[in-house]
Amino acid sequence: MKVIQANKFYTLKGGAERYLFELSHWLELQHHQVIPFSMAHPDNEQTPFSDFFVSQIRTQKEEFPEGLRGVWERLRTLGRMTYSLEARRNLATLISSTKPDLCHIHNIYTQISPSILDTLKDQHVPVVMTVHDHHLISPQYNIWAPGCGEDYRDAGIVQATLSRFHKQSFLGSFAQIAAYKLHRSLMMYERGVDVFVCPSSYMKRQLIAGGFPQQKIHVNPYGIDCELIQPRYDHDGYLLFVGRLSEEKGIETIVRAAKLIPDVLFKIVGRGPEMERLHLLADGVKNIEFVGFRMGEELVELYRGARAVVLPSRVQENFPLILLEAMALGKPVIASHVGGIPEIVEDRVNGLLVDPADLHGWVEAIMRLVYDEEFRLQLARSARLTVEYKFSLRDHYHRLMKVYEEMIR
Repeated sequence: MKVIQANKFYTLKGGAERYLFELSHWLELQHHQVIPFSMAHPDNEQTPFSDFFVSQIRTQKEEFPEGLRGVWERLRTLGRMTYSLEARRNLATLISSTKPDLCHIHNIYTQISPSILDTLKDQHVPVVMTVHDHHLISPQYNIWAPGCGEDYRDAGIVQATLSRFHKQSFLGSFAQIAAYKLHRSLMMYERGVDVFVCPSSYMKRQLIAGGFPQQKIHVNPYGIDCELIQPRYDHDGYLLFVGRLSEEKGIETIVRAAKLIPDVLFKIVGRGPEMERLHLLADGVKNIEFVGFRMGEELVELYRGARAVVLPSRVQENFPLILLEAMALGKPVIASHVGGIPEIVEDRVNGLLVDPADLHGWVEAIMRLVYDEEFRLQLARSARLTVEYKFSLRDHYHRLMKVYEEMIR
């Protein structure tokens, strides 16, 4: 089987890219050919198909040059977001050269655009899409939990632009809402995708509420290979956060909780746009340690030493992969009661669920696991059993292969 894996980035940026690379590796082990399609970038992984990638565009405010050249670059980015003829041409050439059986798309908005769905339909290539975030139903990638932020799904172009919901930028917000409104009005994803694969039932409900056809939506939770992971049920005395240091991840909640319980140590792993502000907020707080970006064995050892993993997200999470990582290593999770998280973490069974805006609730949950070791151990063992029996990576891949085979037939 020849499968195009299309995603806007071909370097490790976040959960979607991690899933893309792990899925591609597994497909190759099963003797299928994986054909990547993405945006050109100096940080990309090496691939013989990079000549087919679309040209790089700028998306960050600080990346744009001054003067007329900056205006041109902004217009070019807006054009790419809306509908990219270059992406259509490049993908058509790739299809002609490789004769794929299927295309699996991930996040293609902004850097590639849904224009490639028209090419795939013209070339009669079946399309499967994994829904990693909310962008099919909202101009926002993440939808704020109640009490944490505004929901712009039904906002008009003027209201959304003036709100600066996207990167605190008028122009960025206008570009996002305008492209989103156009794609929804043309029903580009609804028409162009044959099957939507949702990691959580939560996301399936969101798509249905947003008008997507129910018969096209499959739920396939992510999985993890527990056979390769040895759990550790004891700990080295700290609570751990792993993720991007951005507003939606709620790390400020950890800082505020740490000030109220100074005898509990917290370690924060990651980097991101909120790094400087969080360091200032935690200045003088001796029980918080920012350890920076970690991966591989270093990250695994940080997980293994934790009492528990804390995920105080302030947005409706789809299916955070770090939950499976923590639970496979025998760590209970204290997580926000949002989105698809309750499909993984069952309150007081394999972890604790807390309202993201309830600081008192976070302090209480943390203290419960810190000072009741028997209860913590009970949750830890249950967490490991949960991933062993409910979230098998092998089962995830087999369910996905059934979707692939049905589409090809």
